[in-house]
Amino acid sequence: MIVPDLFSKVALFQGLQPADRIAISRAATLRTYRRGERIVTQGQPGDSFFVLVKGRVAVSILSPEGREVVLSTLSAGDHFGEMALLDEAPRSATVTAVERSELAVLTREAFFDLLQGNFVLFRGLLATYSRWLRHANATIEGLASLDVKGRLARYFRDLAEERGRRAGGGWIVVVRPSQREIADTIGSSRETVSRTMSQLARENLIVPKGKAIYVRLEGEAAAEG
Repeated sequence: MIVPDLFSKVALFQGLQPADRIAISRAATLRTYRRGERIVTQGQPGDSFFVLVKGRVAVSILSPEGREVVLSTLSAGDHFGEMALLDEAPRSATVTAVERSELAVLTREAFFDLLQGNFVLFRGLLATYSRWLRHANATIEGLASLDVKGRLARYFRDLAEERGRRAGGGWIVVVRPSQREIADTIGSSRETVSRTMSQLARENLIVPKGKAIYVRLEGEAAAEG
């Protein structure tokens, strides 16, 4: 059985009673995926709900031209797959392991057993969809109105706000995504991303250091001071 405390760290399950988390841990199975391994595929039937325990995964779609577009990158505590369970339509996106990842998996039957009559979980789903819709709207607006530099600056700002930790002096440190991952997310090429990152670094807006990137957010230095 998966340790119930694992699910207390998942935003969707926060507020659930301990007995509910125990029920989830008993119903879930743990699966491991290698880097580059596909977890779900766009267009295929979906009958499982996934909670990311360890690692990172990329959520992507294929454009009409056949180009992969990364919609988001998820890390420990995030979840996906419930949309196909709710509307019984094919998967709306492909999810691939960016690195070796462990995921807790719930079947459709187990997921609906938990959802039935549980208002806390139902409200958590609505909150999740609201966040995703806001994120999608911001992405569409950025692609339509910002140049590559603006999209890249926004990408790092969002990454810092969602996944970063304070490093002092107004800097936020985040795990460094690959240039391919960044390019697919902001709708550019690796070469353009590399040049634009160098420009942002010269302007002291980011500082790449090995597997990390330090991002400077407006107001952080003042807040810490």
